[in-house]
Amino acid sequence: MASTCSAELPEPFALLTARLVVVPTPIAVNVASYRTLYAALHSDVDFCKMGFGEHFPARGWSDDETRQVIETRDIERSWRRHGLGDFAVGFRATPGSEDPDKASSQNPHSSVSILRGSEYEQFAGHDMTRLDEIEWVGYAGVRDATTTSLPPQSAGDPTYPPWFEMVEIRYGVSPACWGGGIAREAAEAVLQWAARKKGVKRFIAETEKENQRSARLLQKLGFVASGTDYWKEPSETEWELVIQ
Repeated sequence: MASTCSAELPEPFALLTARLVVVPTPIAVNVASYRTLYAALHSDVDFCKMGFGEHFPARGWSDDETRQVIETRDIERSWRRHGLGDFAVGFRATPGSEDPDKASSQNPHSSVSILRGSEYEQFAGHDMTRLDEIEWVGYAGVRDATTTSLPPQSAGDPTYPPWFEMVEIRYGVSPACWGGGIAREAAEAVLQWAARKKGVKRFIAETEKENQRSARLLQKLGFVASGTDYWKEPSETEWELVIQ
């Protein structure tokens, strides 16, 4: 299977789940309301402590800095080079318009719809105006870990599996939405897309050992502790999901 390096940015598309819209960040980076949400997450002490431990303390970014972070850390390193990357996650409908009990029990393993072409244009609106009206709540993404989060020497190292067996899943949701199944539903959509459209055969992840919430989420998605030592961080547990 060929590597996805030097990939072009994808044509505009969006993933739809029962409750969510999931939009690639090469599109979402141009949506002011998403940049605001992304900056707010990374300035939130509880969010950063839960997701990153001591590796990434909370910090405040201006709008220009937020755009630059997304463009350099995700779009340039992942989407442009590998055809994989982060997705912005928001509600399809205004929260409160659904039955909350029904919404929280939605099955995230249901099918994921992909909007392209005229369907996407109708959904996003002229000049993406409708995307700015979405309530964004987080992000979820996949990336070739050997060229993003792992040590640089891991890329091309024959002791590692090929790239399509080293794809890292990541996600982050506003603390106001914790416990509502949003991260699981968004992550499932991105996993399905990566397996179906990019041929990914194995996903990996790492969590802080104290972050039992994230560990339980990965287990619900089908991940198991891998026993690998890719990140070589004693404070972390590493996971894998093999696609049959």
